[in-house]
Amino acid sequence: MRIDLDGSKLQSGRNHSVTLCFGAALALASALTPPPSRAGDLNRDCLRWASASGTARIELANQLGAEHLLTKNTRLAESDPSKPLELYRFGDLQRLCRGA
Repeated sequence: MRIDLDGSKLQSGRNHSVTLCFGAALALASALTPPPSRAGDLNRDCLRWASASGTARIELANQLGAEHLLTKNTRLAESDPSKPLELYRFGDLQRLCRGA
């Protein structure tokens, strides 16, 4: 058992290390998680995506995919604004909007 500078006793050995690792992992995960969007915004965006066509539909799909960290069709792909490409998997977009 160790004693901290202020005289308090600290956990010893493995339990302390596991606690620190878990805390660090939890902090990292919360830092990387985007803030949740409001359900109303997601419903509105999904309805706009479902009713859109052509370039507008692609742009809305890419916006939804980026905001909700969906899986891209091709890793690290980017879309050119003059010729938009569908970056995110259609099935993932459907699941996202079905759950909205």
